[in-house]
Amino acid sequence: MAKLFVICGHGAGDPGADGGGYTEAERVRALAARIKALGGSEVELGDTSRNWYRDGGINRLETSAPVVELHMDASGVPGAHGAHVIIKSGFAADEYDRALADRLSAMMPGRAEKIVHHSELANVNRAARRGINYRLVENGFIDSDVDLAYFNEHVDDIARVYLEVFGITASSAPAAPTEAQPPAKETTEDFGGTYRCTVDTLNVRDAPGLSGSVVASYHKGQTVVLDDWYKSSDGYIWGRYIGATSGKERYVAVGRATGKPEADDYLVRVG
Repeated sequence: MAKLFVICGHGAGDPGADGGGYTEAERVRALAARIKALGGSEVELGDTSRNWYRDGGINRLETSAPVVELHMDASGVPGAHGAHVIIKSGFAADEYDRALADRLSAMMPGRAEKIVHHSELANVNRAARRGINYRLVENGFIDSDVDLAYFNEHVDDIARVYLEVFGITASSAPAAPTEAQPPAKETTEDFGGTYRCTVDTLNVRDAPGLSGSVVASYHKGQTVVLDDWYKSSDGYIWGRYIGATSGKERYVAVGRATGKPEADDYLVRVG
């Protein structure tokens, strides 16, 4: 029986916050994957293709295990950093909340309060109504260079904190890769055409990957004409076009790299 149920925030076209070339949705899924890999059968990982907030999944969740929902904070305020745990207003923090708050804030310090109470967050309220042992954890600020660097360099250490707090012994799964990976395969096939943006905001980058700098953005309903090129990188398929003003190559994530078009792709071909 699982000792921990993990949910990832955002996703399904909602990138969440962003910073340093990364999105919140992608980073918390990277952490969740390591928690699952190291925790094995004692960790149940909720469907990472879903947006658990948007589809109200907690209203239908059936588990007796304590639940953690993974997020990263953002503020836009220079110098803001630190991890913290969010629980329902009026609830007392339990042993899991206190241990997570103490250990994660020691890794990523900076918050005035390590445990914060909220009454307006949908999943916090849904879980409370159903009697689910739930907490939402902000694993540092994605728009803090300090927190993001620590998160990226210590993702396995953070994953092990979750396991240890919930009484799970980490396996000897291979460590998360830290060295540069081989260049992703590039393909030139019949990929070009007109695509419509299906998400609120889609970043345009100067390189095909999350490490590329954000130089512009598209918004829901806008269209872009991509050429006959694409690349799989960082778990996404990237398309390319030439900027009308800059004359330079620009790149956008079309969707997750699943091997085929998906209903929740960020760009859908319309011509």
